[in-house]
Amino acid sequence: MSRVFGFGAVVAALLVLSPIAARAQQMMTLPHGLYAGIDAGVIIPESLGVHGSASGGGETVTANGNLNFDNGAATGLILGLHLNPWLALEGNFEYAGFDMRSITGSGTATGAIAASGPFDFGVNGHMDTFNFLTNAIFTPLGQRTWGGFSPYIGGGIGFSTISASLDSITSGGTTVTVNGSDNETDFAANGIVGVDYRLSPQLTIGGRYRLLYVNTASSGNSGGIFASNDDFIGHVLTANATWHF
Repeated sequence: MSRVFGFGAVVAALLVLSPIAARAQQMMTLPHGLYAGIDAGVIIPESLGVHGSASGGGETVTANGNLNFDNGAATGLILGLHLNPWLALEGNFEYAGFDMRSITGSGTATGAIAASGPFDFGVNGHMDTFNFLTNAIFTPLGQRTWGGFSPYIGGGIGFSTISASLDSITSGGTTVTVNGSDNETDFAANGIVGVDYRLSPQLTIGGRYRLLYVNTASSGNSGGIFASNDDFIGHVLTANATWHF
């Protein structure tokens, strides 16, 4: 009787433990330590607010509008280190390039001749951004994954070098050649949401969304002409591959 009871106890234990074992297979362990990755995708820039005014001959003209962009390509490199199963620090270098499309807004003239109305100028130009950021990444599941997936959130600060070129502006069928360029380096910050999927003990692939902020706000005054612009915001969507050492 005791032998039959012992056999029955073993069978019962296996039945109880089998769902736990199946779950353990899903909760696979990620490598812990140094990692490096590459990513590629698209940047979706928000319109950049631009403002200006000019005075002369008793007339004052003011304009408020938006510099609008096309979507562009983004790619980058990631180097990180897990401080513990839940927290990692990583450095991110990313390039993104996109074209200028138009300037839209409204203008007002006051003085001897008063007028106001909207404007829509075509713009031929390009912007290149080189972003260097240090991020903290929080992984709620730690080293484990759920069915191979590991979500994470994060954020960080750094700087962005922007190179902008403006070739021409078109209005009413008339194109004016500008051939202007500018370079600047500004404070940058980003917020991150992403998920990785484990392909092998060392290799993961995934997707990442980044909200990129660059402190591009500036103003200037020359010869009675005042101009300013707002901060830059972009949405970066990338696919990534990461090797865990």
